[in-house]
Amino acid sequence: MLPEEESGDSCDGLDLFVSGRVCLFGEHSDWAGGFRGVNPSIPVGRTIVVGTNEGVYARAKPHPSEIILTSTLENGEILGPIHMTLHPADLLKEAQKGEFWSYAAGVAYYMVTMFDVRGLELDNYRTTLPISKGLSSSAAFSVMLARAFNQIYQLKLSTRGEMEYAYLGEILTPSKCGRMDQACAYGAVPVVLTYDGDQLEVESLSVGEEVHLVIADLKAAKDTVIILQELQAGYPVASSSVEEGVHHLLGELNLGLTERARMHLAQGDLPSLGALMREAQDHFDTLGGAACPSQLIAPVLHKVMRHPKLQAHIWGCKGVGSQGDGTAQFLCIGSAGQSAGCGI
Repeated sequence: MLPEEESGDSCDGLDLFVSGRVCLFGEHSDWAGGFRGVNPSIPVGRTIVVGTNEGVYARAKPHPSEIILTSTLENGEILGPIHMTLHPADLLKEAQKGEFWSYAAGVAYYMVTMFDVRGLELDNYRTTLPISKGLSSSAAFSVMLARAFNQIYQLKLSTRGEMEYAYLGEILTPSKCGRMDQACAYGAVPVVLTYDGDQLEVESLSVGEEVHLVIADLKAAKDTVIILQELQAGYPVASSSVEEGVHHLLGELNLGLTERARMHLAQGDLPSLGALMREAQDHFDTLGGAACPSQLIAPVLHKVMRHPKLQAHIWGCKGVGSQGDGTAQFLCIGSAGQSAGCGI
C-alpha cells in the first residue's frame, strides 16, 4: 500500500507527504509531445504513471519574510537550512543556477509573483526516495513546496494546479525535462497523461488486477542531461535517419504501446503487460540507443533484467525514467514474486 498523501495540520505546522513516481510506459514522450507547438506533425505524447511507496515528508509553516528550506536526503545527510528572500529577482537568479535548491527557488518564484503570499519554512525531515534514479525526487520536492504554499495560504489550487506550478518552477532551471515528473502530485492514483504542445490532459486509469512492482536501484551511473540533449537533438524536425527513429519511437510507436498497456491494465492481463514491457524496452534500445549510445546501451540495466534467478518471478521488466543505468522496474508474479524479487 502507498502512504496516503498527507496534508494535515498539527501543532508544529502542516504535515506533507508526496510520493515519487514510476513511468510504466511512454518515457520521453512528454517533452516530445511538447514540440507540437512548433511542429504539429509530431504526434501527441502519452505516458502511464503511478506513484511509489517512497517519497518526501515535510512539515511546513508560514514565515513573514523569508523562505527557509531544509532537506534530509535518503542517506540521512541534511542540507540547509537555506534562506531565500521573497524578491522575485533573487529567486529567479537562484533558479537559474541549476543547483540543488534551484527547483525550489523556481517554484517559489512563481508562487510569490502570481499570488499574494508571504514566506514559509519547510523542513523536509525524511526522504525515502533515492535521488537521480528516475523516480522524480526533485519533482516531488517541487510539488511539495507548491502544495505547502497552496494549503498554508489557502490558494484553492487543484492537484493539477499544484502540478503546473511545480513544472513551471522546474523549467526556470537549466532542466529540459517535460511535464511527466510532476505527476507525482497525484500520489497513488495511476494516471494517463497526454501531451499536446502546452496542453496536458490527465485521466485516472482503471486497473483490473493488483499490480506488484519492484523498483531496483542499479547502483550504477547515468547522465540524464546527456540523454536529453542527444534525444532532443532531432526536434522539432528530424534531419537524419537516427533522428527519424527517435520521432517514431516517441510518436506513433509510443501511442500504440501505451494504448495496449492501458487495455492490458484495465483487463488485468498482467502476462501480456509484462511482455509489452519487454517489447517497449527492445524498441527503446534500438531507436533510442542509436541516438545516445554512450548512455543508453546501459550494460548494467540489461544484465540485471536478464538475471536468471529473476525470470521465474516476473512477467516483464524495463528501464525507468530517462532510461540508462539508473533504475529498473520489474512486474512481478503476485506478492510472492515481489517478495522473491526483493530478496535476489
